[in-house]
Amino acid sequence: MNMKTKIKKSLKDEKLYKNLKTFASAYKQSKANAYEGLDFEAMKAEMNSLKGLTRKRGEDLFEEFTKNACKNGAKVYRADTGEDACAYIARICKEKGIKSIVKSKSMTSEEIHLNDYLEKEGIKPVETDLGEWILQLAHEHPSHMVMPAIHKTRDQVAELFEKALGGKVDKEDIEAMVKIARKELRSEYFEAGAGLTGANAAVASTGTIGIVTNECNARLSASLPPVHFVLMGYEKLVPDFETALKLIRMLPKSATGQKISTYVTWIKGQNESFKSDNNTKETHYIFLDNGRLPFLEHPILSEALKCMRCGSCANICPAYEMVGGHVFGHVYIGAIGLIMTAMFHGDENAKDILKMCIGCRACSSNCPSGIDLQKIIAELNIYSGKKYGLGFGRKFLYSSVMSRPDLFKNVMGIGRIFAKPLVKDGSIKSIPMAGERNFRELPSIAEKTFTEIYQDRDKTSENTGKKVFFYQGCAVEYFYPQMGVALVELLERKGYQVDVPEKSVCCGLPALHGGDGEGGKKTIEKNLAMMKNPEDYDAYIVLCPSCGFAVKDDFLHHMSENPDMYKKAEKISKKVISLANFLEKEGVKISAESAEKVTYHSPCHQKRGLGTNAEELLKGIFGDNFVPLTDADVCCGFGGSWSVDFPGMSKGILGKKIENIEATGADIVLTDCPGCVIQIKGGIDKYGRKQKVMHLAEMIKGL
Repeated sequence: MNMKTKIKKSLKDEKLYKNLKTFASAYKQSKANAYEGLDFEAMKAEMNSLKGLTRKRGEDLFEEFTKNACKNGAKVYRADTGEDACAYIARICKEKGIKSIVKSKSMTSEEIHLNDYLEKEGIKPVETDLGEWILQLAHEHPSHMVMPAIHKTRDQVAELFEKALGGKVDKEDIEAMVKIARKELRSEYFEAGAGLTGANAAVASTGTIGIVTNECNARLSASLPPVHFVLMGYEKLVPDFETALKLIRMLPKSATGQKISTYVTWIKGQNESFKSDNNTKETHYIFLDNGRLPFLEHPILSEALKCMRCGSCANICPAYEMVGGHVFGHVYIGAIGLIMTAMFHGDENAKDILKMCIGCRACSSNCPSGIDLQKIIAELNIYSGKKYGLGFGRKFLYSSVMSRPDLFKNVMGIGRIFAKPLVKDGSIKSIPMAGERNFRELPSIAEKTFTEIYQDRDKTSENTGKKVFFYQGCAVEYFYPQMGVALVELLERKGYQVDVPEKSVCCGLPALHGGDGEGGKKTIEKNLAMMKNPEDYDAYIVLCPSCGFAVKDDFLHHMSENPDMYKKAEKISKKVISLANFLEKEGVKISAESAEKVTYHSPCHQKRGLGTNAEELLKGIFGDNFVPLTDADVCCGFGGSWSVDFPGMSKGILGKKIENIEATGADIVLTDCPGCVIQIKGGIDKYGRKQKVMHLAEMIKGL
């Protein structure tokens, strides 16, 4: 089944939609409650540092762990590959005549397809985590790292139990279903010759492992059978208990929104076993490489090995929420899953799912290990684009059109002429043969660009000596020049001199996110040449936070090999700011008298890129007429070309945003991103909703 077919199938699954939407909404509040009174940003910065391993450091910790574990009677095995790890476990089982293994939840065992291997060797693997056991009965793989069966409803589980186990099951009685699972699994623990668990932390200083669970199955799997296998990657190594406890403090909060988990189990060396001939359990610690050790030296992918497997990157991902982990992932799921697919299962399996990332940066913001997941995905997309190609059309657009201002302007002019027959009341209601992409109205291309209007205008007032540079971006330049005009007139009225680029150049983000690193770099170089001397300006103001974040972050990153360009990019980066934040910083007073209710959608790259949003400013301006929007900072589903490539997902995300807007009862929806205006206004107009959608600059202009 190809990717498009998988997406369409998932989007039609109403039960999946309801499950994921309900969980995502509840998770955000639970996580906020769990971290209440704690400094999450400081904690994740510390965890990022604590989890940092070089290859040498990893080897040293492994040697220390091995010495201490063996001193306490355990055995330690290094598995170079997944095949090696599977073969080792199967060999020990055959030597001891073991016919079945009880397993607690282990994504590492999923990574190496351990169950399939054991079954071929005549050894029965039994999943004992409730969710994993349900999926084993259904012959499915997990759709979430922490909640593997999140995609299934209780009705579906009841039907599965009836089919697989026989007997009638009450679909409304969850407790009864849990008792069924308990009854079926309890005998497996006593009959199994071995148990297998993972580990959330491996403490080198003592040779101890820590396991965090919400069920007792890990303890039973580790304690009842006479042989215990512990399968883990080298990244689980930590130097001491202090580090392990800091990790375990964050893990349940980020994974499920719990302050603490139900069970934390510590196991050291060999323990007693009533089923063993010598009353001593045989314990095998299996450290899996499978590419991990070389990746510890990788300049970008080494960050991914700081992951604590909490699954929170999926919990807040708008794309995952639409289609679930069986589409948005391979074996590992969520944002980290896209990366680990490339690392452990090859870029052939990763190249299509990497494109499903909308680039909203929610995963990077939410990661308790402080991993910039979205940046890694962007780098992998560039690698994938270089290896597999982008197609002639995209490559030409990114490298030959968007990086050349004059040609880009001419192409947009031609587009405006050809689109004229489709324009009605200032917007394109529908595009012939566009099919499911017609889920919103689209703005028409403006008769005059912002740059043309700027050059022809009369200045509003004399300036007071303060100079700012306004970087307008493509959407303002070609679709919404009135937004740029509003900004210029407001700031000139307040006494600022406003300069703009001589020619409008795309920020390069579409090319970079689309996988064209070469085209993106060409565009960045052209931009920097147009952005004048940063020493002359107090600020570089943007009306599109995505453009702002590109200037602030991507310009630096992609000019790192060009010293002169890098120095200029670094100076500009420090001065990039949104309009609302600039007004707050400068102490510009704005007030309003309006009977209309106002709400605010915070664009993805506003707070998660530029560092803050306009909500507090708007509360101050509108007072009681400002109505907070539920999930205000959750993506609207635009993502530029992403909404064209994945229209069904984009429409679904937009639908949730409009539902939340309707619930506010607001008359006006404000945002500080022209792309969000395209998406939200287009959806509201398409379905005849009443709200006005405006950029902040347009509203503030008249105040």
